[in-house]
Amino acid sequence: MRLIGPVALSLVLVAPAWGVAQEAAPAAKEPPPPPRVEGSGEFAFVNSSGNADSTSLGIRGEVIYRPDPWLVKTRGAWVRLESDEELEAQSFVFLLRGERKVKPRLSVYGQYDYLRDLFAGLFHKNVVSGGLSFKVVESEQHELVLDGGLGWSSELRTVGEDVSTAVLTAGLGYKLKVTETTEFVEAVRYEQSLSRGDDWHLDNELSLAAKISTIFSLKVSNVIRYVNEPVAGFETTDMITSAALVAKF
Repeated sequence: MRLIGPVALSLVLVAPAWGVAQEAAPAAKEPPPPPRVEGSGEFAFVNSSGNADSTSLGIRGEVIYRPDPWLVKTRGAWVRLESDEELEAQSFVFLLRGERKVKPRLSVYGQYDYLRDLFAGLFHKNVVSGGLSFKVVESEQHELVLDGGLGWSSELRTVGEDVSTAVLTAGLGYKLKVTETTEFVEAVRYEQSLSRGDDWHLDNELSLAAKISTIFSLKVSNVIRYVNEPVAGFETTDMITSAALVAKF
């Protein structure tokens, strides 16, 4: 099953050679510094009627604060899907992350993740982790960031025994400025239990956003959550595809 986007995977494989080539080539134009505070809000709504009635609703928000040398990021997303007046899916995710630079491209981070998804068998999932983050590539057009660390995961399940375990975490973030108004982003996160070898998770999010004004953008995204050992009676893979209107401030 191909969960990691081909663009980001290729970059991971060629990053060392790319770094050497960058050192030999003339210095690339440095990207402009990001704003001290920025945020965004997304809203997606789809309704269909006729032979089948269905409604889907998605809301997402993010705020980033950069009090140098720190970076603080918080994000939340809620999704609801209803078909023929029957609730078929609903989930809520939340992230809080703090980073501090120790070198121009190297940072230490601490992160808290929360997930509630009854349709995947989870009342609550909490993960606290920390580690190192490194910018492999940083230019006006490309950005590639890798991170890795250790943490603790706790799951309150709807079926069977709850699970708490130490975990190894790894992440990849890639951003491509396709044009002046279009941006492609991929985020991959891997979580491996240190007490059970077959218990691992992989999340992959792809998005393409195009500006339609200085504030608003149209965004298409696809999120895949894969759990190698799901809650008993539930599927290994969840996928959410959406189109949304995004407002940045």
